[in-house]
Amino acid sequence: MFRRKEKELAALVRSMQSELAALREDFARRSGEVGDMRDRLRELDERLSGVDARVTHMTTAITNQLHELDSEIERLANTADAASAETVSELRANQVRIASEQARYAITLRQDLAELAELLRRSRS
Repeated sequence: MFRRKEKELAALVRSMQSELAALREDFARRSGEVGDMRDRLRELDERLSGVDARVTHMTTAITNQLHELDSEIERLANTADAASAETVSELRANQVRIASEQARYAITLRQDLAELAELLRRSRS
């Protein structure tokens, strides 16, 4: 009777050892996957920061160019005759349209970047 219990206990211990070994292997594999995922997330974060910096630089450059264009249009308006006044008016309208478009694109891109950043933040949690 004790022998039987002893054999059952030994079999149970071997079974638990086998399960523990499988769990350790699974843990090691998943730890590697987590490390890989962290590396990919870090890389995405760096790329996202780079994109944000480029967008900021481009937005600043375009804004500066629009201001320069405005100065040139203003100078032209001050020296223009009646026929050129219509052209200046069209230039101003186009400038406003371009500035509005640029602002919309910048806002949309920033929203997309914010969504990506939020996805990265959630995946790190």
